[in-house]
Amino acid sequence: MKLAHIKSSVIFIIVITVFNSAKVNNFEIAEDILLPYFVRPVHYTIELKHIIYQCADRDDIFCNETVDSESDNSSFRFFGEIRTTIHILQSIRYIRLHQLDLAIMIDPKLTLTTDNGILYVLNKLKYFYKTNILEFPLSVMLLPGLYTLNIVFGGLILENHEKSSYRNFIKDNRVTLLLASHIQAQNKMRQLFPCWDEPHLKATFNISIKHLGYFSVLSNMPIRRQIYESYEDLIHTFFYITPPISTSQVAIVITEYFYDRIDENIALWWEHFPEEKSPKFEFARRIINNITLHLKSEFSEINIPKMDHVAIPNFPQDDTSKWGLIFHTEADLIYDEKLDPVMRKIEVARLIASKIVYQWFNNIFSSAWSHLWLYDAFANIFGEEAVAKSFNNSEILDHFIIQNQYESLHLDSHFNMNPVEITRPSEINSIFSFPPITILRMFQSAITDEVFRNNIHTYVSRHNFFSMFSSIMSHSVWFMEGELKDDANHCNISSNEILIWIQNRHYPVVRLEQYTHPTFILFILSQSYNSNYVKSLMPIKLREIFLNKDFKTCLVPHSNIDRLIFPQREYWMFNKILFFNWLGYYRVTYDLITWDAIIKYLNNSAGHYESISVINRAKIVDDAFHLMMNRQLEVSLFWNLTEFLSQETNFVVWYPMIKVFEYMSITIPLSKEEIKFTDIMEKFRKLLEKPLKTLGYEEQLMENDFIKCLRQEIVKWACTLQYDECEQSALRKLQQHLGNPAINP
Repeated sequence: MKLAHIKSSVIFIIVITVFNSAKVNNFEIAEDILLPYFVRPVHYTIELKHIIYQCADRDDIFCNETVDSESDNSSFRFFGEIRTTIHILQSIRYIRLHQLDLAIMIDPKLTLTTDNGILYVLNKLKYFYKTNILEFPLSVMLLPGLYTLNIVFGGLILENHEKSSYRNFIKDNRVTLLLASHIQAQNKMRQLFPCWDEPHLKATFNISIKHLGYFSVLSNMPIRRQIYESYEDLIHTFFYITPPISTSQVAIVITEYFYDRIDENIALWWEHFPEEKSPKFEFARRIINNITLHLKSEFSEINIPKMDHVAIPNFPQDDTSKWGLIFHTEADLIYDEKLDPVMRKIEVARLIASKIVYQWFNNIFSSAWSHLWLYDAFANIFGEEAVAKSFNNSEILDHFIIQNQYESLHLDSHFNMNPVEITRPSEINSIFSFPPITILRMFQSAITDEVFRNNIHTYVSRHNFFSMFSSIMSHSVWFMEGELKDDANHCNISSNEILIWIQNRHYPVVRLEQYTHPTFILFILSQSYNSNYVKSLMPIKLREIFLNKDFKTCLVPHSNIDRLIFPQREYWMFNKILFFNWLGYYRVTYDLITWDAIIKYLNNSAGHYESISVINRAKIVDDAFHLMMNRQLEVSLFWNLTEFLSQETNFVVWYPMIKVFEYMSITIPLSKEEIKFTDIMEKFRKLLEKPLKTLGYEEQLMENDFIKCLRQEIVKWACTLQYDECEQSALRKLQQHLGNPAINP
């Protein structure tokens, strides 16, 4: 079947592919060699021709050689011409650049032109196979200055190669063809056009595409103009010139997809489908608009001319997003208010938000892959904040913070996690984890949110679009310079301290002990860690409960202990609770006196915890469970502590306990000790009894989303634990649904 005759949905995403052929045409195989550092690209003008067409209908020799008779969709064929302005910084007798599996046309257009018009015809070339470097030797010495390199080329990209990013998806007679790079394939644009394919080398791009008329074409920038070329029956689409970006950020999309204009500069593209499916994107459209507006305000110093969101069914490379182009798995954008749980809405918004934030960090991200953990954490932090502001609900941010902290600490407890400071691209899959998010938030709280934001804005502005005429800027993580001060203690926080935290494989455990004297109370802070842990500065915040006053201090690397002395007071009930800047990548334990005081305060406060924040109440539960499971805390003490949850109706505080329910529901049935099993189930039922009565079974109009989430969890576990009232309520709802499904979905 010829591609031009396909009437169903087709999308080509031309970003990158990997195809290592053993065949090298017109090239000399030579030893390994690298690009010279003193030749830098400044500007590319790329014209891709006949990216899709019927090769069998043409007489072109190259076309005939590359026709794949087995399947029109198993390969991607194209011609192109590229003119690259380069800056040579010192004298040289050759030009080197990357290319992979492209056919370079040896004709009069293969030239190098000086800035004052002297033209050199390039009729000799070498190819260094292992490093994919094409060399044009010259008989003359090229002096420092600007030059223009002109190359005509053709290419064939196959889908079935094991490393190829080109994929062909056919479902219900709909065809989707993809050429897309994911995060591990940054340096492979050399397969689409000859270039200096290094992430730190940035240049401007002037891209134009010739394509069939029934396709739409997208790239990094908005369309400047379109011309119909009657001779070839093709549309020639020209895009605006990009700002300086790396080759790994270049992207082209050729598609039959339908689009919805969200605003003047934002569009959502999707596959043609029945009309009834379209409303499921309504929530995504609204969130995309709200999140983008917020981030444009946050990062107003950087202008992104347009954003095209492309939703692809079963998209396998969900991390493929480029400057001006965001790719989604279609299912990640769909929220059905009638069928989906409330939390699904928040998760969809979170998935969308982090990808939009990447638009502001993408170009830095492509410049220093060794710090990808940093940009991933930035995207999540600012994305989560944008979601909370979009919903106008601070509880959402509390939830994200606790969720990140819970996942990072529990993964760290059970797996030997790799440091996120990577040294080679093959490690990239392992770096996107929760610890960097939690660690950055910890230091954000320590140096204040204002300092954190100001430094990040400066960092983004300085590193996003810098000229290649200037020296390559260092990507050392200086962005967190700040100082945490108190009357008696202060600690200088440098970027090196953050890197130490990031690079450690496990978290520390902090212990607070108190000793009473007739005239004063002595508190001793100490930290413990495994033998592989590199000690670093630890900012700490303590709070005196009844005075509601904070005290800040630091545990420093050369000492694992800090002592704090406070005057004895008659009303000093349990004195201090340890806060770690309202979150942190750590566990906290106390002596028995302090644990008993915490339990007494929580259980006697009847739900009014003015001195202990939502995040810290959740953290106390999570730390206590972990310590209990590691035999570092008495079981009875844990159950006494969690009794306060019976008067708690905050979903975020309940979150760690819900995870305990999930863990126990898997573990307990495997236990041989039936008596303990029955006892634990009874404790769970007792814990749920009061919240179940308070929340009830029915949702209320205009009710907080997190109240709905907590009710769903409480009712689910009450029914799982065979609460009679819960089972009766479920039966009534089923009967109502069967009686009238339209009214009772």
